[in-house]
This record gives sequence, structure tokens and C-alpha cells, in this order.
Amino acid sequence: MSETVKSASEHGAVVLIVFLGILHALGAWSNDLFAPSLPLAADALGVGYGHIQLNMTALLLGMAAGQMLHGPLSDRFGRRSTLATGLAIYTCASVLCASAGSLGELVAARTLQGLGGATGMVLVRAIILDRWVGAEASKVLSSVTMIAFLSPAVIPLIGGFLATLGHWPLVFWMHTVLGVFLLLGALTLLSGARGARPEVSVASRFRTYAEVLKDRKALLLMGCVGIGHGGLLAFVTNSAFVFVTYLGLEPFEYGICFSAVMMGGVAGSLLNRRLVMDLGIPRMMAMGAITMALSGAAAVILNFFFGGIWSTLVPSICYMFGMAFILTNAVAQVLSRFREIAGAAAAVVGVNQLLLGAIAAAVLSRNEVPGAMPLATALAVAGIGSATLWWAWLGPVSSGDGAG
Repeated sequence: MSETVKSASEHGAVVLIVFLGILHALGAWSNDLFAPSLPLAADALGVGYGHIQLNMTALLLGMAAGQMLHGPLSDRFGRRSTLATGLAIYTCASVLCASAGSLGELVAARTLQGLGGATGMVLVRAIILDRWVGAEASKVLSSVTMIAFLSPAVIPLIGGFLATLGHWPLVFWMHTVLGVFLLLGALTLLSGARGARPEVSVASRFRTYAEVLKDRKALLLMGCVGIGHGGLLAFVTNSAFVFVTYLGLEPFEYGICFSAVMMGGVAGSLLNRRLVMDLGIPRMMAMGAITMALSGAAAVILNFFFGGIWSTLVPSICYMFGMAFILTNAVAQVLSRFREIAGAAAAVVGVNQLLLGAIAAAVLSRNEVPGAMPLATALAVAGIGSATLWWAWLGPVSSGDGAG
């Protein structure tokens, strides 16, 4: 009987982790599914290729603002109810995106979509930290991150196919279906998640942001993640124009390249899950930092001397491989330091990632230089910046306090 109960419990944990992985990938679904259709949408709305990327910046800013709201609200009103509300907003906003007739309408709807979709990124981490801690939390986060990276490996293939149909609003109708699916999953699978706590003041939860921001190690960890994540989002927002517009690939071929890059993140997550319990978080982060720095530098060198598809594709794959180490371990460390205010802490981590990513997307939206060099430069700046932060400040702090 006990073995049956244990087996059911393990099965339930696996289903929950898979659901959390899909939910955590909501940002990727929102970004990456539309990426192959960006040139198509730009032509249909009569705007330049640089300006259409503003919808990506709007999505990221909406997600950043949403996380600041949803984290504390989930500590007060419970994980499931807050998540359900956010997913309902996301679903309605997706319908508005599909109906947009101008860039301004699309940007406004994407901001609202990001506001609702932010619940996925922030509450997945809080739900995990409600149940697991330390290296075990990193292991679970690796599983969730692996699914989150695997999703973008598939999403662009779907997005590329939709782009070949020549009707960009189809992307947002798919977002609508996804929102409904996730909403039903949240109501079904999260009955055991942390519930409402009437004794918790929402205002006090907002004040806990200051507690997180005063923690030096947390700031260094978030900086390491945020800078590195800027490179990831630079690839997401700019790679369609590099591969399709400048290198001449078809949208479906671009989807294959995008999927290959995201598989680098899947491989990194798998390796981190396998090694983190034995090697520890600091060593895994050190490996990730140096991999990202070398990959970014290689992208610039290869594009300067050779150019072509492989000069961007291979370094990008390696960059995502290293980013998986940084992302899972840094987040696990930060949230483990603030278990009692996990919702608020997860919000600060997520906002840090998205704001730096939004900055990278906004900078690239102003780019008028043809070719892959702007993207390669973004990867180099992000990779070397994240590695410098680790080796100069974060590594010594981690070694000095036992790795946290």
C-alpha cells in the first residue's frame, strides 16, 4: 500500500514538474512563436523591421511589471488564485493581439499579454521553493528549465509553419488556446499549492522588495543572471532578421536554427541536473560563466572573419548551453535565501531578467546595421559581462560563505 502511495506521489510530482515547465515557458511561447512572423507582421502593419520589435519590448516590460504585482499578491491570496487570474488576463490579451490593426494596438495588447503571462515565470519559482530547497531546488529547477528550453526548440518550428501560411494573427489565436489550456491545468493541478494567508499584508510584501535588494549576494546573483539573460533575449528578438532577412533562410529553416540553439539550453539543463549535487552550485556557475564569455567572443570573431550561418549558429548554441548553468543555479540560490518571501523574491529575480532583456531588445530595435554583427556583439557583451561579474565579485563571495 505504501509503495502504491509513494508511486502515486512520484507520478504526481512528475506531472506537476512537467506542467510547471510548460508554464515557465510561457514567456518563450509569447516571444518565440511570433518571431518567425515578425517580418510578415511588419509588412502587414506598414512599419519597419526595427519598429516591429517594439512589440517584444512591450511584452517584456509588461512581464516585468506583472511580476512585481503577482509575486506579493500570491503570498497574500495564494499561488493558484493569483495564477488563474493572470492566465485569464493573458488569454484575453491574446485575443486583442490577434485583432490588432496597427502597431500601437499590437504594442498595447502585448503589454497586457505580458502583464498576465508574468504569473508563469514568477509563480513557478515560488511554487518550487515552497516544496524544495538548496541543491534539490536547483535539481528541480533544472528539470523545469530543461522543459522551458525544450519548448523553444519546438515552438519556432510551429511558428515557422504558421509564418508560411502568410497570416500573422494565427500566432495569437494559438496563444489564446495555450492560455485556456494552462488555466485549466492551474485549477486542476495546484490544489495543494500554498493558499491564501489573510494575516499577510500586501503592502508588507511590497516592502520586502527592499529586504531582497539589500542582500549583496542576491544582487550579484541577479546581476549575473540578468546580464546573461540579455544575450538570450537579444537572440530571441533579433535572430529572425539575421537568419531570414540577411542570411536568406526561409521561415521554416530559421525555425530549425532557432530550435537548435534552444537545444543547447536543454543540454546544459540536463548536464546541470546530473552534476549539481556532486559538484555544487558555485562550480556549475563558474562553468556556465566561462562558456558564455567564450561563446560571445567567438561569435564576434567568426562573424568578423568569416560570416555566414555557422558563425552565428554555433556560438549561439554554446551560449545557451552555458546560460542554463547560470539561470538555474543563481535562481535557486537567491530564492533559497528568502524562503519566507519566495513570491516577492521570485518577482525581483524575474524583473531583473526582463528589464535587462527589454533594454537589449530596445537597443537592437534601433539597429540599422545589416548583418549578424550587432547580434554577435550583444552575445559577447552579455557573456563577458556575466562572466566578469562572477569571477571578479560573485565567485569570491560564494567561496567565502560556503556556496549558499
